[in-house]
Amino acid sequence: MTVTREERGKRILWATAAGTVDRELLEAAARAFKLIVRVCTPDELVKLLNPGSRDVVGIELGTDRPAALKRLRELHARVPTATIIAASGDTDVEVMRAALHAGASDFLALPLTSHELDKALLRVTQIAARSAPGPASGHVVTVYGARGGLGATTIAVNLAFKLAAITKNETALLDLDLQRGDVAAFVNFVPAHSLANIATAPGEVDEIFLASTLTRHPSGVSILAAPASFEEAELVTDHEVEVALRLLRSQFRYTIVDTPRAITSTTLAALEQADRTLVLTDLSVPSVRAARRVFDLLARFEVPFEHVELVVTEIVSGPLELKKVAHVLGREPFAIIPRDEAAGAAMNDGVPLNGRPARLTLAIEDLATRLVGRPRERGRGGLLQRIFPKGARP
Repeated sequence: MTVTREERGKRILWATAAGTVDRELLEAAARAFKLIVRVCTPDELVKLLNPGSRDVVGIELGTDRPAALKRLRELHARVPTATIIAASGDTDVEVMRAALHAGASDFLALPLTSHELDKALLRVTQIAARSAPGPASGHVVTVYGARGGLGATTIAVNLAFKLAAITKNETALLDLDLQRGDVAAFVNFVPAHSLANIATAPGEVDEIFLASTLTRHPSGVSILAAPASFEEAELVTDHEVEVALRLLRSQFRYTIVDTPRAITSTTLAALEQADRTLVLTDLSVPSVRAARRVFDLLARFEVPFEHVELVVTEIVSGPLELKKVAHVLGREPFAIIPRDEAAGAAMNDGVPLNGRPARLTLAIEDLATRLVGRPRERGRGGLLQRIFPKGARP
């Protein structure tokens, strides 16, 4: 079979010894991702793949599973740039884990279904995008309110959704407010699993187990929810947080962490592992004092100065001026988040703000673009001009 240079990296190579794969189903799924399907035997697969290939490869494990796993390991070692999907009629957890350890990026049950195949192709294309030249791992961003009522959960939820929208990559959202667990209410769903599942896992917590604990929103945000009960919340320690963030970092370009006001061991684990921490304050004296204590605490834990950002929220007339707050805290605001009634409406509706023409939406968009390092849009006015009407600035 002759393969042109243009076809390489744009194919699904499906290796089957039985020859019973549904080719029409494969081709229908491939068209959605602009891929070419090649069905072959395992022996032919070796000849079709060249070093450096970025093809998607499907391998049916068949009845001789040890031989199939050995072939999978050899293939992954020879062509590590290819993305491999293992498929089997046996969906036992140990079979899936063995396939992933051998080098597969995903696992599908046989017979194939269009729904599961589409989801797998979406996941592997995201993996391919994350494995392209650039940072080797994802970024963790924690959102911490120096006091209650600053809108930390509103910012965390909407920031995650905005990052997914502007980067076109799936984003993770971790609800670390173990006692309240407001994130689920903000997106109007009742999660079946939570962070507590990691604490009670009977065995190794790996990528497969993590995937079983996530709830995926149609927008491309995968949520690891807080425990459903106080009893379950007590099971979660800093160890579970570290494990969760390590796995989320390896799977997602961005992970947003909504933290509680209380500084606990779990909160500190997130703050220490974060690439960026957004510390929220308003212009009130108690809030600024609390923010100063947080900055001092992070300094004692040797969190780099450049990893911590000041976010001023609820800019209203108050006893302190913005310049004075920046001087007291020793840094300029990274972002300014206005008070906006749209936040309350979105929270009660269980719908993120994306797409709503609100001042808060513009502020979250600006914050997201700064975090990903993209230039701000010009021609729409500065941030303050976009957020505050003329004559209504603080």
